Amino acid sequence: MSSSRTKTPTTQQKKPGSAFPIILLVAAIFAALIFIGKPLYDDYSLSAEQVDLRVYFGLTEAEDAPVILGDTRASVNAKVFDGVIYWDASDIAKVIDERFYTNQEDGLVLFTTADEVVRANIGDTFYTTHAEILPAEEPSQVDLGHEILRGAGGRLYLSLDFVSRYANFSYEVFDGPDRIQIYAADFDYDAASALKKTALRVNADRKSGMLRSLARGETVYVLKPMGDWTKVRTHDALIGFVETRRLSETSGGSFEIARTYEAPPYTDVVRDAPIVLGWNQLTVYDANAYLADYLEGAYPMNVISPTWYTITDGQGGVNSIASKAYVDQAHARGLEVWPLVDDFTEGLDRHSLLARGESRSAFISFLIGQCDELGLDGINLDFEVVPEDDGAHFTQLLRELSVAMRARGLVFSVDNYPPRAHTEHYNRRVQGEVADYVIIMGYDEHWGSSSGAGSVASLPFVRGAIERTLAQDVPARKTINAVPFYTRIWTTSHKDGSVSATAVGQKTQAEWIAKRELDPIWSEELGQNYTQIDEDNTTRQVWLEDADSMRVRLEMMKSYDLAGVAAWRLGLENAAQWDEIANYINSTH
Repeated sequence: MSSSRTKTPTTQQKKPGSAFPIILLVAAIFAALIFIGKPLYDDYSLSAEQVDLRVYFGLTEAEDAPVILGDTRASVNAKVFDGVIYWDASDIAKVIDERFYTNQEDGLVLFTTADEVVRANIGDTFYTTHAEILPAEEPSQVDLGHEILRGAGGRLYLSLDFVSRYANFSYEVFDGPDRIQIYAADFDYDAASALKKTALRVNADRKSGMLRSLARGETVYVLKPMGDWTKVRTHDALIGFVETRRLSETSGGSFEIARTYEAPPYTDVVRDAPIVLGWNQLTVYDANAYLADYLEGAYPMNVISPTWYTITDGQGGVNSIASKAYVDQAHARGLEVWPLVDDFTEGLDRHSLLARGESRSAFISFLIGQCDELGLDGINLDFEVVPEDDGAHFTQLLRELSVAMRARGLVFSVDNYPPRAHTEHYNRRVQGEVADYVIIMGYDEHWGSSSGAGSVASLPFVRGAIERTLAQDVPARKTINAVPFYTRIWTTSHKDGSVSATAVGQKTQAEWIAKRELDPIWSEELGQNYTQIDEDNTTRQVWLEDADSMRVRLEMMKSYDLAGVAAWRLGLENAAQWDEIANYINSTH
């Protein structure tokens, strides 16, 4: 009998915790892989796409080249024609020097200094320099071997080589594609270096395309730290983003633009003594015979400005009622003569007058001819209707006229409204540079029904006009404040509230008050006497222009150390006004 034995399976017991070291080992290896692999992933698994820089810069024309102006991309590209760099002329005037004046209609560029005008016509390879703005002058000529001014896409472009001859700025050209780095002024900067080879990206994103790689040790300008990323600009005019951890600590530095051009200084034809100018309003030639009547009692006056000249057309034509005998008589009385020229002709084509070089030249030539023929001492320009769109053309007229006047030692003065936002295009800052005197027409604070009843020239109004003029860099030694010899009688209807005004001289003002036996009261705030009366179903008001208002106004003016005082107009004043002006001049001289 056989027998068998059945084996019963048994379970082997493991020691508790025996697998834990293996788990720890696996976890450690996994952590190490993450620690080592993440940087490797960051370095080698990110976008290595090199963006097309022409696409990046949005270049559509073969000759287009972006301009990096300091740390900012300019809105208008430069052009590269036959290896010559050109940039938008209007941007050059705005950014580098406003004296680069271009005109699409004339197709030219002018650069006007204190004593000459540089000119190049579109398509010319040469420019000319004129010592004066007169057709008879023989210009000198410089040939650059390439076109100085070119037109493209409705814009005018100037050669940067030409610009660099008359302006202080720095520029570099980089290729692949062509791009221009321009520095128009000195600046301070923060810089950092790449700690290792790293990507300059389009955006602050590791997946963003690369503009290019930065080499280890390459220096970049730091534009804006942004935490993990830093916005930078490279030496070759690329602006992008770099991971902050790839950059060194920042350090400061400064950059100075190249200075190879020294502009001739403006020499002012100013007088040692304070100016006391009186405007002599004349509308017909025969009125010149009555000069002596206007001078009676005006003993402090040293300059007289007859209103002789009016622009008649857009070609620079001028109507004149000038008199040599008047000039001789004024000189015999110790007066300088600065005739006034205005732009009051109805329907005048002001754009053609100001924007066309031939028109400006004809106008200037006429004035210079009058100065030579009549023995004038200066000119007083009174353009009061300059369109805002023609502001740059008006400024160019001032520059050109100043060159011709300065060359002959003649005084050039310009009349201005009290500064307001709508007259900013008159460019008082440039006037303060190119003109010998800038005259504030410190009156007509209220002038008619549209402005409402009020003072012609209250003390706060005049003070504000002076301060705003000086704030626009017009030197006090060139600034003259003009005072009114007139006021207005205001009439407000009780029936419908309508307002009207009548301008009257000081003699008429005094007679009007005396006839009604009124007793004016003094306003400390306005610096004037005031009176009113109800009559004929209206209210009539007068803010007086008298010796009292003149005295406080002139006293206020003394604190600004101005060049003098002017008055509109002779024949409307009473004798006491001249006494107050004489006291003002004596106390400031």
